[in-house]
Amino acid sequence: MEYQNRKQQSKREGEKKLSFWKEDRGEIGVKQIAITVAIIVVIAFAATLIRDTFLEQWIREVWQMFMKAIEDMTS
Repeated sequence: MEYQNRKQQSKREGEKKLSFWKEDRGEIGVKQIAITVAIIVVIAFAATLIRDTFLEQWIREVWQMFMKAIEDMTS
């Protein structure tokens, strides 16, 4: 008997969740999605620009600095 009560209660909870998702329309529109996508594209572009130019140059400078320090210590 207890098992059947839990099973029925579980079905009711599932129906409530299902009806919640059916009735929830939200406020997300095409403009909000377009703005979000545009922001992601701008961030990706900035990250690519930084990675390709700034980061490469910075790594090269740091590498040269370490190599010079190692050479100075060994000579």
